[in-house]
Amino acid sequence: MTEAFAIFWNFCRFALIALPPAPFAPVANDSPLPQKLAEIGHPAIVESSGLSQSRRVPGRYWTHNDSGHDPVLYALDAEGKSLADPVWIEGARNVDWESIAIDGQGRIWIGDVGNNRNRRRDLAVYVVEEPGEELPERLPVQRTIRIRYPDQEAFPPENRNFDCEAIFVWNKKLYLLTKHRADPDTKLYRLDDTGGEEEQELVLIGHRSNVGMVTGADLADDGRRLAVLTYSGVWIFERPEGSDRFLEGRAHHLPFPNWAYLQVEGIAWMDTQRLLISNEQRDLFILEP
Repeated sequence: MTEAFAIFWNFCRFALIALPPAPFAPVANDSPLPQKLAEIGHPAIVESSGLSQSRRVPGRYWTHNDSGHDPVLYALDAEGKSLADPVWIEGARNVDWESIAIDGQGRIWIGDVGNNRNRRRDLAVYVVEEPGEELPERLPVQRTIRIRYPDQEAFPPENRNFDCEAIFVWNKKLYLLTKHRADPDTKLYRLDDTGGEEEQELVLIGHRSNVGMVTGADLADDGRRLAVLTYSGVWIFERPEGSDRFLEGRAHHLPFPNWAYLQVEGIAWMDTQRLLISNEQRDLFILEP
């Protein structure tokens, strides 16, 4: 982002923090709240926008900065300590990296899908092979997948509901959850990858009202529970049996005061019982839903 825009955004963000919680997200007395666990140590991680636990090395987490930064991944432990030097992603550019996911085959999916102004026509997902214990200085991009929304006809549209900060993988397919500006809803899209080089159209498969501004998501290893992060809480959706319509499953809402944890944008299952959450202010939180 430009310096002028960054100054404007910080002013707006701290003004919002001072506001009382929005009425749609009351805090239940028995609702667990995230507890601060640590701070991210690497000085170059200034806007942690995505978070995912390694499939190859338990306890290793990957994160990245968002727009205006180098195409780099950082390996951390749950206490925010760097496990190696940053890994440069060769063949990628960071227009607005907003989310990261790792599949069961050990591939990292990097979502260059940030679209604050809903004007982008160059949305992309980069696929790289996750390394093992020894981390290289560089990782080559295996595939670059260009994507578009099937229901976006104007750039920007009147209702700016085509931003995305949350991706996850299930059954070898990529899913995206939108972050809306016009309402507190979200839509769920699936990438039916045809394997070609041409731009691919996403498939709209679900919608959920009154969720909040979605900023992150992670699917548990068993593929049954989807954690969805917003500024005002976490949703846990149970996938309906035999279906990928996650948003139609039984839902459990864990609310917390709006902006109480600042810009929370990264979420990852640590194990079957705990979630790790990061914000752009370098904090790490643990939540036990």
